[in-house]
Amino acid sequence: AILDFLDNNDISKEEQIKVYTDGIIHMAPNHETIDNKADLLTYLNQQKTYGYSDMEHQIIEYTQYGDLIIMRGKVEGIFHPSNGENGISFETKNLFVFERIGGEWKITKVIYNMSPNKS
Repeated sequence: AILDFLDNNDISKEEQIKVYTDGIIHMAPNHETIDNKADLLTYLNQQKTYGYSDMEHQIIEYTQYGDLIIMRGKVEGIFHPSNGENGISFETKNLFVFERIGGEWKITKVIYNMSPNKS
């Protein structure tokens, strides 16, 4: 359910940020490590100025250790630039750590990078 929430462009970034812990570690390609929710919200809102993505997070495998889940996944999608150029297909590889806090699962760590273009 959390991953569907991240993929939904109809939900504001201010709402989406609620699925992250306060001490989120977010490691995106070509960007400094983000280590708090306020900076992550700023980053996500800045990304919107470049365009938007129709994307789908997919789970490849996961392991649960009590109140932690480690998940390896990928995202496939199309990035639609704000300048009106044609959409660009992309795929990422990612690693998420979820933590159960007060009965709710939250994202506490995420790292991702771009997969090579398919020929």
